[in-house]
Amino acid sequence: SFLGCEIGGLPAGPGRGVAPDHLSFYKAGRGVVMSAIAKLISIYRKKGYEPLTGYNPSHFFNFKDAPFTIFHKDNKLHGCFGLALQEVMFLEGFRHYLKPKSILVIGNAYGWSTLALGLIFPEAKVIAIDPNAEGNELTNTLARENKINAIAIYGKSPQDVSAIAKAQNAEKIDLFLIDADHNNEAVITDFKACAPLAHSDSLFFFHDVINWNMIDGVEHICQQHQMNGQILTRTPSGMAVLWKDTSE
Repeated sequence: SFLGCEIGGLPAGPGRGVAPDHLSFYKAGRGVVMSAIAKLISIYRKKGYEPLTGYNPSHFFNFKDAPFTIFHKDNKLHGCFGLALQEVMFLEGFRHYLKPKSILVIGNAYGWSTLALGLIFPEAKVIAIDPNAEGNELTNTLARENKINAIAIYGKSPQDVSAIAKAQNAEKIDLFLIDADHNNEAVITDFKACAPLAHSDSLFFFHDVINWNMIDGVEHICQQHQMNGQILTRTPSGMAVLWKDTSE
């Protein structure tokens, strides 16, 4: 069933929420693999943004968003809570099995997820859509300065998705990350906007599915659009992954 087994586990992370710059690899199932995390953290630090990520809520007065990534600069917090450190590590495991050429991110904020995917899958072009002009500018600056094949574009889902993909010559997308408005109606609408860009082997990742009570929306997508899916219960936000049901 849809809520059956989960996919794998999470690689063991460093002892603290943010990896020191020298922690550039971890041991995975196929030997020692270079991790994107040290590079990802470093490029933000060089711009004065300290990533706050990967913390245990029980260590911070049960603050439920403690695992998720936000940035500290000039005594202020910047961005929206994005992928947890552990979720970036989880996605890194897919690079043994996936070689996407095109990735679409719905919800960019300050670029953490966009740039993470660009580092994890360096052969892919990563396109992010978000109405946050400041976050898009930072993302594009970091991508350009660090030679990451990623771009953040001003726009909103669902209305701008098709036009932006076409303008970027990405009419078929291999991997989607949907992390925008957090309600069942929005997640269904975002999926519908992205679905025409998918092919039979495309993967859809959804962030915050359990934490924001969006299981009903994801199940609706599976039932109405012939998708298979899995809730990833070991991820801090309760992510989901969907793929096309090709069974007869």
